[in-house]
Amino acid sequence: MRRRAVTGTVIVTGARAPVALDVARSFRALGWEVHLADSVPATAARWARPAFPLHRLPPPRHAFAAFRDALARLIDATRATLIVPTCEEVFYLAAAAPPAPLFAPSPDVLRALHSKAAFVDLARAAGVDVPATRRIVDRTALAGLRLDDLVLKPEFSRFAAATLVRPSRCAAARLRPSPTHAWVAQDIVVGEELCLWTAAHHGRLTGHALYRPALRHGRSAAYAFEAVDWPPAIDMAARIAASCAMTGHLSFDLIRTPDDRAVPIECNPRAVSGVHLFAGDLTARAIVGEAVPPPPPGTRRHLSPAMALLGMPQALATGRAGAFAAAWRAGADAIGRPGDRRPVAGAIVDAARFAATGLTRRRSPTRQTTADIEWNGEPIR
Repeated sequence: MRRRAVTGTVIVTGARAPVALDVARSFRALGWEVHLADSVPATAARWARPAFPLHRLPPPRHAFAAFRDALARLIDATRATLIVPTCEEVFYLAAAAPPAPLFAPSPDVLRALHSKAAFVDLARAAGVDVPATRRIVDRTALAGLRLDDLVLKPEFSRFAAATLVRPSRCAAARLRPSPTHAWVAQDIVVGEELCLWTAAHHGRLTGHALYRPALRHGRSAAYAFEAVDWPPAIDMAARIAASCAMTGHLSFDLIRTPDDRAVPIECNPRAVSGVHLFAGDLTARAIVGEAVPPPPPGTRRHLSPAMALLGMPQALATGRAGAFAAAWRAGADAIGRPGDRRPVAGAIVDAARFAATGLTRRRSPTRQTTADIEWNGEPIR
C-alpha cells in the first residue's frame, strides 16, 4: 500500500509555464495548499478552476533585490513549507536563499548544469558518455574549427533559439564570442533525439519521464510528446544526480545512438514537458521525495493551443492533415482538463501578450517568454 505523503503549503513559481500548472494540480491532488507566483500575469494559471492563489513578484533578472524581498514576504504570509521552481527563475531563487526549503541545488551546481561547457565536464566525471565540446571565447578559436560536423550554441541559452547546426563559414564568422558571452562547439551525435525529466533528492532519483518529441516548432520545445521506456537514459541521469548530490528538477536533451548509448547533449535544471505525462499526484510525490513509477510507454500528451496555432497550419501546408488529426486524437491535452478548460484560452492570451511585447522590443515570442527570468551566467546581485 502506498504511504500517505506529508502535506504542507507549496509555492510553485514560473506560473507562466504549462508545467507549473500541472505541478500545482498535482500538489493539490496530494492534499497540499498551493500558491502560484510569477513576474508576469500568467493568465492560463489565473483562469484555472478551482482557482489557485496567484501572486505577482518583481522580475528577478531586472530587480533582484526587490524580488528577493517580495519572495520572503510571500513565504511569511503563506507560511510556505516548500518552494518549487519550474522555469529559469530557479537561478534567482537559489541566489536569494529563501527562508523555506527550495526544490533546487546550490547556485554552484545550478551553474555547472546550466553551462553547456561545464555540464559536459560534470557528466564525463560521472562516467557518462558525452560529445566532444569546446568553449569558444574569441573569434580566433572559431576560425580553426571544422564546421561540417559541429553544432555551435551559446554557453548559456535555451530553446535552441541561437543554435547553429553545421553552420557555414560565413554564419560562424558573424558570431562574436567573448569570455563573458562564450559559445560552445559540440560534435554532432547521430541517433534518435529523446528528452528526460527527473526529480532528484540528495542524489537519488525519485521520478522520471523519458519521452520522444512528436511535434515541435523548428528546433525549439515540443508541443506533443510520447512516453518511451529505455533504461540507459535513466542510468545516465542517476549517475549525474549522484555525482552532484542533486536535489531538484534534472532534465536532459539526449541522443540514443545506433549502438544504444545514452549521450546527453545538454542539461536543464528546471521542469520540462515530461511532467505532463504523469497523472494525479505522482509529480508532487516525486518532488517531495517519494519514489513513483514512470508514465507507461505510449502515454501521449499535447499542448492544445500550440497544436491549433502551430501544428495545424504546418500540417495543412505540408499535406499531413490526416496524420496530424490522428496525433491530436491519440493524446490528451496537458493544459485543459475536464471541468477546467479555461486555461486553454488563457494560454492563448499569454502567447499573444508575449508576442506583442516581443514585437515592441524586437524579440521573438519565444525569447520574450524568458526575458525577465533567464540567466546567462552573469553575477546575480
